[in-house]
Amino acid sequence: MSRSIFATLAALAALAPLSVAQAQSQSHAGMSAQDHAAMQAPANGVATTPADNAMLSSAPTTFSATFPHAMVLTSLRLTGGPSNQAVDVAVSAEAAPAVTVSAPLPALAPGSYAAAWAAKGADGHQMNGVVRFMVH
Repeated sequence: MSRSIFATLAALAALAPLSVAQAQSQSHAGMSAQDHAAMQAPANGVATTPADNAMLSSAPTTFSATFPHAMVLTSLRLTGGPSNQAVDVAVSAEAAPAVTVSAPLPALAPGSYAAAWAAKGADGHQMNGVVRFMVH
């Protein structure tokens, strides 16, 4: 190959990452915040607050989960903190199915926590997961 072809190929290779970044930026243009959040939702389609692996400067006062379809939160167990003890968080046994469900959390001291949750849909479909987060 001639020297000019190598120079052209090198120039194109240098521009490729920029072109990909520009394409990604432009493909997100005009998207709503909800659309963007949906792109970042976990593979199971459940988004939680606190998010998995969150590092928080203040303790959360509630746990919430947003599902792709209406569910009822059936259990929430919080483990961790300075004592590393498990605490069952009260969930409403009579709550109507909803896309976003929540439960109040006890006061949390700085430390690492895991929130194991379970939920059930009106059709009997069950889901569960674990969210890990840290309070500084």
